[in-house]
Amino acid sequence: MRKKISGLILCFALLFALPLPAFAANQVNTMDIQAVIYEDGSMYITQVWTGSFDEGTESYIPMNAPDYLTISQLTVSDQNGSYETVPDWNIDWSFEEKARKCGISETDTGYEICFGISEYGQNRYVIEYKLDNVVGAYSDRDGVNFRFANDGMNTTPTDVTVEIRLADGTPITDETADIWGFGYNGQVEFLDGAILAYTESPIRSENHVTLLFSLEKGVLSPARQEPDSFESLKQTAFQGSDYDDFGAKQEEGTVFELVLGMVILFGTPIALAAFFLGRSKKLRRRKLNRFADRFGYFRDVPNSGNLSATYALGRLFDVCEDGSILATGMLRLIQLGCLSSMETQEVGFMGKTKETVSLRLMGSQHSQMNEYDEYLYTVLEGAAGADGILQAKELERFASQNDKLLRTYIQKCDSAGRAYLNQKHCLKRWHMPAGLTDLTPAGEQELGELVGLKRYLADFSLIAERGVKEMPIWRELLTYAMLFGIADQVAEQMKALYPQISAELADYSRSMVTAYSYHHLLYRNMKAAEEQREQEKRSGGGGGFASLGGGGGSIGGGSGGGTR
Repeated sequence: MRKKISGLILCFALLFALPLPAFAANQVNTMDIQAVIYEDGSMYITQVWTGSFDEGTESYIPMNAPDYLTISQLTVSDQNGSYETVPDWNIDWSFEEKARKCGISETDTGYEICFGISEYGQNRYVIEYKLDNVVGAYSDRDGVNFRFANDGMNTTPTDVTVEIRLADGTPITDETADIWGFGYNGQVEFLDGAILAYTESPIRSENHVTLLFSLEKGVLSPARQEPDSFESLKQTAFQGSDYDDFGAKQEEGTVFELVLGMVILFGTPIALAAFFLGRSKKLRRRKLNRFADRFGYFRDVPNSGNLSATYALGRLFDVCEDGSILATGMLRLIQLGCLSSMETQEVGFMGKTKETVSLRLMGSQHSQMNEYDEYLYTVLEGAAGADGILQAKELERFASQNDKLLRTYIQKCDSAGRAYLNQKHCLKRWHMPAGLTDLTPAGEQELGELVGLKRYLADFSLIAERGVKEMPIWRELLTYAMLFGIADQVAEQMKALYPQISAELADYSRSMVTAYSYHHLLYRNMKAAEEQREQEKRSGGGGGFASLGGGGGSIGGGSGGGTR
């Protein structure tokens, strides 16, 4: 639900941001921020800005600075060397007067860190300063709610990364610290003994990067003593966020009103924004279709018969859905005789008969099973209970309580597939989703077999040159069709084209339907449990998706800034 609402807000914001690049002369491509916290709670910050600067006289960072948040040791440098730090900054100085200088300008809410643009064109600025009394000692924990990148900037960064470490080298971990992020679309996490936060979409004027974090007592000895609890600071920051349960339920309850209001007020703009957001996906599909056109049909089992490799490669290129390997795994257990479908009839309301299909465990076939079959069968044994029958309600409860076991099976298959692709040197680099340019010639062949088979199966009834070749492997072909999500369509085509095996196809189709329905049930409940755990983890300070809303009560960065 959070992602849906975030997506709507992002679409709306993107609409009004789209025209900006044509008019904005200044652009910050990256803003990398490193913060080092000392034992007394002070913080040394290093900001690195890279971008294009073609108008104005200075860059500036407004700071929301209470009296205790004093600044010192300000230095600025660029690719040509260090700047002079002047005691009294005048924002009305000319371009030449500000060139290669930096300083502090006092404001009503704190002060501004200022430095001259100095030279138009591509620049890399390094801004360093120390802030006293950043981390406060609260009654229950030590911590701070700190804004690292402002909202309301007229020159917004495309990518922001924040790394926070302790000066003495003590690792910051999930065991000793809690973290939350506000104001941006991205992540905050523990990594290599530090806190790492990063954006996953460009920062807009309404966005900011605010991090709330706390440490258990004894890690630091902050000079700033606060009478309240950190919990009260957290509650202030949580207001308007999707972290607490109340906020999440409120968002879920108001999403319809949000959508309705946006459609009424901004129907056409949102449609335009959705159009532009969908273009990249359509472009990827068109490129993949052109690739498939060049490769043509593939009429055999792809990827050397390695189903896990087909799944892993299909996931990278959006040909297979997440978890579809679970359906083929259950189908394989049916094929091996480890599972058998059974029909039962129950007399329900008003004497109506209700027919249900269940799966019965028939025992392991160790001589024919591989390690993935063994793992999945063991998982299903735990779900079936003493009677050895897999029933819908049992599976729902099991998947909700044992989602990690199911995810492990999916990851095992994916890892095995990736190992095959690595051995064949199929990809130049790994990332999701992958592009055709990431493939080596060997990878192009493997992907060509995959998309060629999917196209062959989708067009099965239209292709004239079919014959006995498909007959020995029709079960395998349907297994791959299930992996691609087109099994029902292909099975119907095969029934019409091969009447001599129609009875076998009918039985196999029932097995596929049963396997797919059970897979869907397991996967749906697994995902629900994963999302609930992720929400609990991130709300509890374990990291994860940042919240677009919330973050109130912060110190450090204020509002506005950029260039002028």
